[in-house]
Amino acid sequence: MSTWSKFPLIYEINTRVWLRELSSKLGQSITLADVPESEFQRWRDCNFDAVWLMGIWQTGEKGREIATGHAGLQQDYYRTLPDWTPADVGSSPYAVTDYAVSAEFGGERAFKKFKAKLAAHDIKLVLDFVGNHTALDHTWASSHRNYYVQISNEKITSVDSNAYFITPDGIALACGRDPYYPAWTDSLQLNYGHPDLQTALQNVLLYIASLCDAVRCDMAMLVIKDIFNQTWSGLAPEMTEEFWQKTIAAVKAAYPDFLFIAEAYWDTEAYLQSQGFDFTYDKRLYDRLHHGDLTGVRHHLLADAGFQHKLVRFTENHDEPRAATQFGVRNKAASLLALTVPGMRLVHQGQIEGWRLKMPVQLLRRPQEPTDLDTVHFYSELFRVIRNTSITAGEIKLIDLKGPENVIGFERTAGHHGRTVTLVNLSEHDSEVYFFTDAFANMQSYEHLEVVSTEQHRSPQFDLWPGGITVRLRANEGLLFIAQ
Repeated sequence: MSTWSKFPLIYEINTRVWLRELSSKLGQSITLADVPESEFQRWRDCNFDAVWLMGIWQTGEKGREIATGHAGLQQDYYRTLPDWTPADVGSSPYAVTDYAVSAEFGGERAFKKFKAKLAAHDIKLVLDFVGNHTALDHTWASSHRNYYVQISNEKITSVDSNAYFITPDGIALACGRDPYYPAWTDSLQLNYGHPDLQTALQNVLLYIASLCDAVRCDMAMLVIKDIFNQTWSGLAPEMTEEFWQKTIAAVKAAYPDFLFIAEAYWDTEAYLQSQGFDFTYDKRLYDRLHHGDLTGVRHHLLADAGFQHKLVRFTENHDEPRAATQFGVRNKAASLLALTVPGMRLVHQGQIEGWRLKMPVQLLRRPQEPTDLDTVHFYSELFRVIRNTSITAGEIKLIDLKGPENVIGFERTAGHHGRTVTLVNLSEHDSEVYFFTDAFANMQSYEHLEVVSTEQHRSPQFDLWPGGITVRLRANEGLLFIAQ
């Protein structure tokens, strides 16, 4: 298999739901070993560098019971799948009982067959690691209690009653949490003040690295030393050294091409990159695109190139609302920008089809939604261009546009492979801009200039002139010019 591309394109799949739908479609029980060739070919046609199988690890019955009976989650189930029943609910994929491929998917034997097929199509594999917590029924809860944050009888009155779990023998173990939200009641908080835990988790990551090509580390910032100590001050021993730095170094010593991807928030991206992460989530770009803050987007894209290159760009993933809902009429324009700037690019299952309903990760059945053919066409054209040019390798240069400030533009140069120009209007107003460039100097006619547009049914409007171009962008329109 080839090495990683500089800026990989990743496709996230909800493994449980996907395999169940394949089983229903094909009229037989489908495991990872039985995934049809058409799926692999579809991913290859889209030029995905890797597939992220979200939710592949073993989960437990306690997590399913909590997910089924949780009043807040039930509201989400009704909103997404009005006819849901308890049979449609499973444990959260992030309440892991064991880092073993779920028996539901065929276990490790089926997994190895699937991985071999991926490799045959030159597609890599990303899996999850949940470093902050485990499921309530993880074996460590009985065999290694000191791996968890324990709440003493003296401290228990100061802790919310929903923030801990009482073991059968009466020990209070803290539930995992983000300090800004209620505790996750289906989980137990790992104790990073205990050195043996860090060694055990490092071994888990070495095992994961033996199975796949990259790992997406859930809520990675919660494991930063200062954040852990602040969150668990007075309840857990002090964490004295950074886990990520030494662990990433150890894993890469054994697997040099293995990538670490951090789910990261709270401006911790740069610090996590300094600890060894190859890529970190870029929620800042997502938020600014959502709010139409082009000034903020410009400033963000002017950040240090080394930092920019290690960001994960997205307009959708399993934690966020569907892009078609969140971005509305600017959905395709926002996605065009996010997928053509430097960095890792993430596409979520259903994003290409324009689905609008965000699924709770506990649901095992997806609501039936119509596919938006305009969105499919847009992504088909964009992926075709990405496949046939070196757009994913070139450096970025913001364009000095003449005209309204509600349009943003940038060029990327890919050596002798040519240049691309992205222009995006994230406003409700039509706008005309022009700029000086020699990108189109060799164009003999308009027919030689390839354009990907977010508007399928309306032709792009532009005029080439010696030394530059004038472009008229409709409200919420995005254009990608390819000058070979």
